[in-house]
Amino acid sequence: MNEVVKNILFYALLSTLVHCAGCVINDMLDRDFDRKIERSKNRPIASGTVTRTEASVLLAVLVAAIFYMFSTAGTTALTLGVVGLPACGGTYPLMKRWVYWPSLFLGFAASLGVPFTWVATTGQFNWSMILNLAIASCCWSCLYDIIYACQDKKEDENAGVKSMAVRLGEGIRPALSLFDLTFFACLLWAGYLNGQHLPFYVMGVLAPFLLCLWHIWSFDHNDPQDSWKTFQASRHGAAMVCVGLVADHHFKLASLAG
Repeated sequence: MNEVVKNILFYALLSTLVHCAGCVINDMLDRDFDRKIERSKNRPIASGTVTRTEASVLLAVLVAAIFYMFSTAGTTALTLGVVGLPACGGTYPLMKRWVYWPSLFLGFAASLGVPFTWVATTGQFNWSMILNLAIASCCWSCLYDIIYACQDKKEDENAGVKSMAVRLGEGIRPALSLFDLTFFACLLWAGYLNGQHLPFYVMGVLAPFLLCLWHIWSFDHNDPQDSWKTFQASRHGAAMVCVGLVADHHFKLASLAG
């Protein structure tokens, strides 16, 4: 049990550092775009509150801490981290300049944490598990990033920013539903492959799937405030997956003890 808690804290900290570094890179690269968008024009770098030099120093500190944590996770995991972080996390902000699918690229970047974590924890590749979890992670990230992008649809079009929210238009709900259904199917199959129990399927798979589906068909994708509110609510679905995993682990321990 102590090992489980240790791993949770380690990867929670690592993911937070990676997220922070990604935000800094995003704000540095998007400073000119951000100045054209009402919602983002007051961000520290876009507004000039923080200089590019100061942001670069912060980024260097974050990257140093990230790679130190990578180095403690084993050689294979370190290699995955060294290759994946700059290749995906460092290039994601540029996607909105080239293609209308930046959210999909973000989902792919987020899903790289799956093979890293799996190898670091188990010491081996289990491609059936990794691929199913990675696809589920990609769909979840992509889905809510599209909802997030709905805040700026009109301004993005005027500023020349490409996004899936702009591209999908009125077809956004069916597209988001497909992402949610794929998330559900992959997580369900991953649970089967890993021998999960009923608590995981109910709390960690079915509940977030239904919550997400409700978000998709109830939010107003033409209302920036409602899009932001729905995006923030995504944390509840993510928490459900975590609760399902923890409850399932306790169920397994109780079964073994009995």
